[in-house]
Amino acid sequence: MTTDGEVRYENVFREQWRDRQSAGARPGELINQPGWIDAGLVVLGVLLVAGAVPAATMTVARTAALPAVTEGLSVTAVRTSAAAPAPGSSAQFPDASGTTHSAVVVEVTQTEVTAQLGQPGAASVGELVFPAGRQRLIAVLLPRLG
Repeated sequence: MTTDGEVRYENVFREQWRDRQSAGARPGELINQPGWIDAGLVVLGVLLVAGAVPAATMTVARTAALPAVTEGLSVTAVRTSAAAPAPGSSAQFPDASGTTHSAVVVEVTQTEVTAQLGQPGAASVGELVFPAGRQRLIAVLLPRLG
């Protein structure tokens, strides 16, 4: 109790805890970290590097799609971009019902791509999907780094 009648409490527990935690610490260091934390950080660093190397060297296939319509065995797609499949390359035509048909590109012009289906189907609207090269995995996962 103080002279003016107030009761003041000393925070003894916090000081004791701080003294126990910093016992044997180097100057400027408040709390000693257990040794397993340093080992864990080293392991995480090694795993990060081990994952970055394959991600930088692996590639994944890219595809492109063109709006298309089918009639009988023929699929006609409109070229909307510079990407176009080479004649003789394989493609797929998923129609509006969700069925995917295999196709082979037979002709490529400045405005159209024509492909032949493996089996005839009803007239349908969909997309002509074809391979458009490969891309590094790191560029897919982190586009700004690729």
